[in-house]
Amino acid sequence: MIYRKIIAASISGPIFAILFGLFVPGPTSAPDNSIWQYLSSVLISIPAYLMYSFPFILIYGGMTSLLSDMISRRITKHQKAEFAVSGVLHLAFGAGFFLIFNPYAGILSLAAALLFFVTDRYLQNKRASYRLTQALMSLEIPIGVWILFMGIVYLQSLITGN
Repeated sequence: MIYRKIIAASISGPIFAILFGLFVPGPTSAPDNSIWQYLSSVLISIPAYLMYSFPFILIYGGMTSLLSDMISRRITKHQKAEFAVSGVLHLAFGAGFFLIFNPYAGILSLAAALLFFVTDRYLQNKRASYRLTQALMSLEIPIGVWILFMGIVYLQSLITGN
């Protein structure tokens, strides 16, 4: 089960960073005046968001997801109830950031928790078991996404001269 959690984090981490980059490109920069400035901000922000969010999603999300699944299995007997209890626990652990950090970080952690939960359930329904080699190979996904976007940013800087 831990291997599935690693794979789920490896998939949901880059998706979270890409979606966050699309909705919040460059939170400290001036508003973008053109589509090119927006795309530039998105391309620059995605690797940064991935670099900071993926370790939290992998470690905190993986551990709390394991805990959520264990608790939901112990307190429920039906599969549908287990799904609901596990989903609520995932969101509750994600909402824990409301208490620790500011509400903005709490909303982001709720989104990451929901994305992790959906990805994990998809993987659970798709295949019964995952191996260590698959979990380790899945860690190439966030690394590859980071390299891809950093390469695009580098090419953009070569073309524009910035």
